[in-house]
Formats: sequence, C-alpha cells, structure tokens
Amino acid sequence: MSAIRLIVCDIDGTLLNQDHRLDDKVALYIRRYVERGGLFTLATGRPLMSTQRILEQLQIRLPVILCNGAVLARDGETIMRSGLPMKPIHGLLEAAHAAGHNVLLFRGDKVQVMRRTKEIDQYERKEGIRCSVVPSMMGAESPWLEEELDKIILIGDMEVSRRIWARWERVAGAYAGVFQSETNYLELVPKHVSKGKALQQLSTMINIDTANTMAIGNQMNDLSMLRAAGIGAAVANSPDMLKAEADYVCRASHGEGVIEAIEQFIYGGITYGD
Repeated sequence: MSAIRLIVCDIDGTLLNQDHRLDDKVALYIRRYVERGGLFTLATGRPLMSTQRILEQLQIRLPVILCNGAVLARDGETIMRSGLPMKPIHGLLEAAHAAGHNVLLFRGDKVQVMRRTKEIDQYERKEGIRCSVVPSMMGAESPWLEEELDKIILIGDMEVSRRIWARWERVAGAYAGVFQSETNYLELVPKHVSKGKALQQLSTMINIDTANTMAIGNQMNDLSMLRAAGIGAAVANSPDMLKAEADYVCRASHGEGVIEAIEQFIYGGITYGD
C-alpha cells in the first residue's frame, strides 16, 4: 500500500490534553510537519468558531471537518453543509429539556441553549465560546421550528439520554443520526452524516485516495473515520471498543499519542497492508 499522504485528527480527547489545551510541544510538532509539506487537518464535533483558533495555531489551510461531519469549512468559510430540520425532532428536544438535560443547538456561528447551568458554563470554558440563552425556542409558534441545525448535543446522564432517544427514535430517526461523543454527551447530526463520510468527501475534494489517509481519534464518534481511512489509530485514552476497531493503538494518550502515530507511520517508514 502507498504511503500515508493525509492525516485527519480529532481534537477533544485526542489532539488536546486532559485540560482541553493544545500542548506547546504538540503544536510545534504539527506545525513543523505542515511546514515540511505534510497534509494535516482536523475532524471534530466542534463548530468553526471554537475550532478556528486551533487551526491558526497549527497553520492548517486544508478543509476541516466540523460538527461531526455535518460541515466542511476552509479559510473560515463553509464549503459544504448538511442540515438537521428542527420541526420533526422538537418533541425529543422538549422531552430532554423536561428531563433536566442541557440542550445545545448549533447553527452556523451560534450555539443556543434553553437555560444556563454549570454544565453549560463548563462547556463554554472547554470550547472557548459563549452560548446565548433562548428560553422560548421550543414554543409552538417558534420560528426555530422552520430552521435547520448543524447538530444538537444533549448533555446529561447517558442512560437517560438513550432512553429519550429510544422513545423518539421512530420519528426522529428518519432525520437524525445519534452517537456518544463524551461520557455525558449524546449528539444528534443530520441523517447519514459522519466523520467517515466527511473524510471521503474531503479526500475526493483534494484528490487523495482514502487508502492514503490516516485518521486518529479517541471516541466512538471517530469510529467511522477510523474505518474509512487507510490507517485508523486510537490514542491510549480511547475506550476499549474503539481500540478493538483500530489498526493501531497508541501507547501514549492525547497529543503524545498523535505524535506517536505520525512517527510510526510517516517518519518511521512503516506502511500498512500488503
């Protein structure tokens, strides 16, 4: 198999450290890799506004995968987008809100919530953004019902989130796909959207076969991307289910694991397959 030409890396839990920060050592390593002509980009659940600073730190000019595959952007502009309609799924969101969950709605450069809680404060600190509160967004006459979103996050007890989804899946499942991205995050994205499909779109866009790509991640929302890539690498802090699916499991966690994977398959001269 040909050498890896493109690396696509998750952000939270993979590139960033446990404090959700980009270590200087990791940032310098990636910048030097890019300066030498290496192709490196990101695939994240984050929207553009909380990803842009990291893109600038790493000097990335390639398209980036956002909102778990719902959006592709380049140079601060959206170049491809899939929308999630509000009207068919608003009952599920009302149920989650009534159950005490935090409901985050993503649309372009806005993240809107129905109430302010400590979980929302924690999310804002982690992402480096500010959410706006719109308490009436679910009302029967709300113009929000005519909107399309990039994605939705339900923050709360995962067992409760899954029970809510199971109750509404027959209706909402026609429009939305669902997966866990953090211990207490259940994310809804447009149907048939994933990081893996976005990686295929990106590869076509820049004329690189997916066989010549390496994807690096740490959570189950990265699984489709690891499967789509020529090499799928899981950093050491990944759950066992993801490690079992990976072609390579790093000994190191977070950004150190990203460096390890690059060393192994780029500078180490290792190729994968026959």
